[in-house]
Amino acid sequence: MVTKEKEKDYKNFDEFDFIDENSTILDFGANVGDVTHYLYNKFKSNIYCYEPNISCFNFLKERFVGNKKIRIYNLGVSNFTGSADLYFHKNSKGTNDIHYFEGASYRIEKDNLDFKKKLATQVISIEDILKNFTNIDLIKIDIEGSEYLIMPEIIKNIDKIKKVVCETHGNPQKLKYFKNEKNQIQIRSKNNKFSHEYNKLISELKYKKLYGSWFIEWH
Repeated sequence: MVTKEKEKDYKNFDEFDFIDENSTILDFGANVGDVTHYLYNKFKSNIYCYEPNISCFNFLKERFVGNKKIRIYNLGVSNFTGSADLYFHKNSKGTNDIHYFEGASYRIEKDNLDFKKKLATQVISIEDILKNFTNIDLIKIDIEGSEYLIMPEIIKNIDKIKKVVCETHGNPQKLKYFKNEKNQIQIRSKNNKFSHEYNKLISELKYKKLYGSWFIEWH
């Protein structure tokens, strides 16, 4: 379900006046296709969706059936090609639990995941993906911590990529409440195990004057 908050986020794409029906868009972590749906309705672009969760993949196929401009791959995106376990939220009732689709991650250190709740999936390296394209208008990334594994290769290919919109994890300024071992409420940064990777990436992007222009931090 698309919330009002998400709708507001999606409207930020409206500013990308360089996108049209001939554009190429890559959607990494397509989930159930809400972003792809918005972008296609807005621009009628060629969109390539990558989603490792088989339940989401099947939903995507049904949602965009007959649309030849939207291509869907049952693959996660990482810095290697092979197999990997996708971990789900500790409160998830299984891989079909729609309430926890969005938080699944290949990185078990992400907040609130259960190493026992996992799904075997196939992943493809970002290098293998990018070499198939000569020009990419937009890459949207929402892959729950694995963004730090693929961004170095994306930055290397900046000459053929016009814009990157990426959900980031580990921003020290994003705080949340949690209970400690003594059941006491405390505040700490969300996904703080990614803070070092977050700071390193953002520092590099700002140093290269890419942050806020070529790279848009999302959420």
